[in-house]
Amino acid sequence: MADTNENCPLSVAVPIAVSVNTSNTVPGPLTNVHASSATNGGFTKISKFTFTAKLTGETLSMQDHFDPAISSTIAVWDFGDGYSLSATNELITTHQYKVPGIYTVSMYFYDLDGNAHINTFTESISVYNKHSTDVKISTEELPGLTASDSGAQIYASSKSNRFNAGVVASWHDISPSGIYTLYVTASGSKAKPYDTKNKYAHLIPYNAFYTIDGDLIESDVGLQFELNNHWYVLSGSSSGTGITPIATSKVDYFKDNGFEPMLLGASVSAEFGATDFSIIGATPEFAVPGGKAEKIPQITYYDDIPNDDPGVRLLFKLDTSKHKLKNFYVDGIDNDINESKRNFLESNSVGYYTVSGANTIEGYTVKITKPTVNRLSFTSTGMKEMSAITYKRQGDKFQVFVSLADNDANILKLYPQFLKASTLTSDYSFYSTWTSGGDLHTSVISSISTNKFPYNASTGNTELSSFLYLNVDPLSSGTWTLNVTGNVPGLSSQSSLPDYGGCVGSGCVGSIGGGGGGGASTNHITGSYTFTVLPSTNDVEVYKINEDIDYSQTIKSYRFQSFLHEYDKLFDGVFTSFVGEASSSPNVFGKTVFEKIANFVANNNDVDYCNMDNLQSFYDLFNEDIDIVLPTPPPELKRLYDLFSIKITKLLGDYERYDQSLNSNFYTSSADGRNIDFDNKITTSTYTVTTAANFVARQRFNNEFTLIRPQNVCSKAVSGADTDILSAYPLSAYNVYSNWGWPLDTSVSGSSGLDGFYDFYPYTAYDTTSANENIKNSIIDFNNNYNTITRSTTSLSADWEDTGGVIYKNLDYQIRKGLSI
Repeated sequence: MADTNENCPLSVAVPIAVSVNTSNTVPGPLTNVHASSATNGGFTKISKFTFTAKLTGETLSMQDHFDPAISSTIAVWDFGDGYSLSATNELITTHQYKVPGIYTVSMYFYDLDGNAHINTFTESISVYNKHSTDVKISTEELPGLTASDSGAQIYASSKSNRFNAGVVASWHDISPSGIYTLYVTASGSKAKPYDTKNKYAHLIPYNAFYTIDGDLIESDVGLQFELNNHWYVLSGSSSGTGITPIATSKVDYFKDNGFEPMLLGASVSAEFGATDFSIIGATPEFAVPGGKAEKIPQITYYDDIPNDDPGVRLLFKLDTSKHKLKNFYVDGIDNDINESKRNFLESNSVGYYTVSGANTIEGYTVKITKPTVNRLSFTSTGMKEMSAITYKRQGDKFQVFVSLADNDANILKLYPQFLKASTLTSDYSFYSTWTSGGDLHTSVISSISTNKFPYNASTGNTELSSFLYLNVDPLSSGTWTLNVTGNVPGLSSQSSLPDYGGCVGSGCVGSIGGGGGGGASTNHITGSYTFTVLPSTNDVEVYKINEDIDYSQTIKSYRFQSFLHEYDKLFDGVFTSFVGEASSSPNVFGKTVFEKIANFVANNNDVDYCNMDNLQSFYDLFNEDIDIVLPTPPPELKRLYDLFSIKITKLLGDYERYDQSLNSNFYTSSADGRNIDFDNKITTSTYTVTTAANFVARQRFNNEFTLIRPQNVCSKAVSGADTDILSAYPLSAYNVYSNWGWPLDTSVSGSSGLDGFYDFYPYTAYDTTSANENIKNSIIDFNNNYNTITRSTTSLSADWEDTGGVIYKNLDYQIRKGLSI
């Protein structure tokens, strides 16, 4: 028995008192988890817990109960977080926790013989982050969705279903860069994830996440966004020390006044403690003051296939891999070690979010419902967003897919097939026509999957897929309209369908019904699409200054020997085709060489006009990295890159404006004297001068022109009577009493005197913008007869940058020409 007692550990029973320097209410997750949850609670990073062993201080010292006596000065503490033996070995000590959780605090003593005595009394400590990392989801349509609800319902093929993510990051997970990533994925969808490498992906059922701007969110990239940082300072109060939120803009102010601001979290809300929680939920962490949503990550989910039961589970995960707490994972590893590129699999899971609270169901259940068909959608080969269907080139064959769609032109898949009756009656027919002006062209429609119409013997119909497929070969340029009528079973059952009837034009919705006689007419749906076919040549040719040379004539001018003039076919057939003539493309050899020589200084030395290669040289000269992409295209495209990289104001130049174009080599011609009306000569004996009505005097002996600008004069200077101020007076009174300050010869007077020296003509205003010859300092040569754009083409949105503009058409023409498409 003695041996057993000697092997038993020595123990004592000493109470431990706990105090914390922050006075805050313990949140729900840690309330009542132990007897002292409400009092022994604090925060990571900021709360200092003080532990006191009640070994002395009683009326009868507890030392009297121990034999041999234990030390009253030395105690070793275990704080329960792996930091044992790290504090001062005293009866009173303090400790801060770095990781949230429930911790058991214990201690032991030494007696005078050096034996250790374990304390049988312990204390439980609740430690939590002021704000915990979490993600909550709501929809604008159903902000109060609860666990008992069947899930949000969204329409198949629609991108109008917006989800809001309320995000909070604890101080451990705050991103140094300020950029956070939300990973999203779908579980249980009957459609496959979107395939970015398949050019027909928009025709194949798929599911995908998009930003609210319509950009695809890749699963391994996620949605990146910013959060608002939230700072706090410790402040004294009657019950201890409280935590006061401060604005980010005031951090330096508090530092300067002796406080130590602490960054305890980040969230979508501008400030913690806001009262308007209508956007996300009912706690400040997810609130957006005033309903502002600048910091809320927003996404839309797209799914093609209806899935009512059990629905699709949407998973939202916040990337917390860059945890800031030392030793939280592994010291020294700060690179991405996730080779799967599926970061959401390793991050925190999230569940529903409701106004009343959060449940534990992982993911957010949505049900994909079947939308109403109310139009036809027209798309070209490639992605739905491509503009290629609108602008085509004459003679370029292309494909068009026609499909059922909802009112927002979302393509609907896995719907009933288009039908064509074996009898080819109008009741069950589908057809298409192309119209251009007075021309009418019929196109053959086939299924996307076959060029033969599969016949269903049981229904007596030829059946196609959900798409109509056409090949179109536009033979002439201009505006074309495609009209399509198809028969789809089941359309008549959709009683809520609007009847758009007879609509035409680009983007026109279809109509249902009216497809012909008989009982099946209500299954007909029609639609039309208008687009532009461009000429096979470039109809917006742009010529630079010094690209107007006729090099074929230059070569011919070198024929100094007379017999060479007999070989025009050689020069016209061989040399001209090589060097080009005045009407040739600016890319021919002769024009290219001459332009390089004539524009050498501007192309190489002027940063406003230089070629892209020389722009790179300027960056190299100043040892700067160029921030634009410098492609290496073929010569035709490179010319366009060099040209369209110049500012639009430099390309277009401006008109020379003047009001005194008076001199003329032949005064009877207004070729030079733009501001003189030579056709209505003034008679000095009858002409009445009027204030501000300018006129022109021509000095006869040297053909010098002088502009006269009449002003108000007193009547004494006209008739000698000092009575009034005159704004109109006779020209014949010149220099009788006064010369009125005009720059004319003062030795002559009256009508007869003026007629001996001068001819007078009315002054006319001249619109300098009426002629290309008045355009100055432009790169584009508007005086070149082969230039097909004008100086008045100054609308950037309509004529230069947008689809169908000058830049678009030139690049489109060169690319199609180079690729032979």
